[in-house]
This record gives sequence, C-alpha cells and structure tokens, in this order.
Amino acid sequence: MARITAEEKRQKKERMDECIVKIFLEEGWASVTYDRLAKEFNVRKSSIQAYYPSSIMFATALQGVAFPLFIEMLDFTSKDKFIDSWVAAYEDQSNHVFREVVEMLLQNILKDGTSPYSRGGVLRLQQHLAQTIGEDEATYAIKLVLGELIYRKMYD
Repeated sequence: MARITAEEKRQKKERMDECIVKIFLEEGWASVTYDRLAKEFNVRKSSIQAYYPSSIMFATALQGVAFPLFIEMLDFTSKDKFIDSWVAAYEDQSNHVFREVVEMLLQNILKDGTSPYSRGGVLRLQQHLAQTIGEDEATYAIKLVLGELIYRKMYD
C-alpha cells in the first residue's frame, strides 16, 4: 500500500475543510458530522478522525470564514445596540448563518475539552467590542447575550 505524502495529506485536509464550510453554510452545524463527511469522501469515519480527532475540531475548518460573516451582522457602537443587533441577527429567519455560528460556539464551549478555536472566537468578539465600549462593558454584554441565547434555547 502506497504511503500518503505530506502534501497529499495537506490537500485532503484542505478539501475536508472546504466540505465542512460548505455543509455548515448550506445546512448548519448539526449536519457537520463524522458520518456526513465519511459519506461525502466515501471513506470510513476513522479516516476522518485521523484529521479531526474530536468533532469539536470541525470548528477549525471555519476559522477565518465564520467570524467575518458573523460580525457583519452586529452593531458595535454601544452595548445596547450590540445586544439588540445580536438578538435581531439570531432571530433573523432569512439568514441562518448567525444562528449556526452561535450554535456551534455554544455546543463546542459546553462540551468537555472545549475547542480553543470556539473559546478564541468568543474572546475575539469580546475584544472587538471592547475597542468601542470598553472591556468591562464588553464582558458584560457578551455574558448577557450568551445567557440570553441559552434562555431562548429552552423555548426553541
């Protein structure tokens, strides 16, 4: 059996990342699974696990893709405008991307072995907000919107 080169492995990982992004944007975070990727690439789940040892690691494929789509829907000019824009974006049925990013972040943060990428995304968002409203207000606003979403999930 021929060994796979480092370049071939990199290219395969790149194709899987692209597939994860496509599935995420078209169908949502819940559709990004080992089973789905194995089916897309016609391989066993264990082959996918060689690239993503934990499903939390699927979030790495969204680096640099999800955050710009996410923050363009938010108003960073004040704490209240940020909170209002967050709630409006989450409730916007015509654009599921914001809700999917939030779902992915919450699921990955709440799992054991929290993805540093998901945690980093929230911290990056908080830092972005802090540039206009200050660190304390940004921390408070992030806590408020994350709490609000968890509360809303009870009724979804």
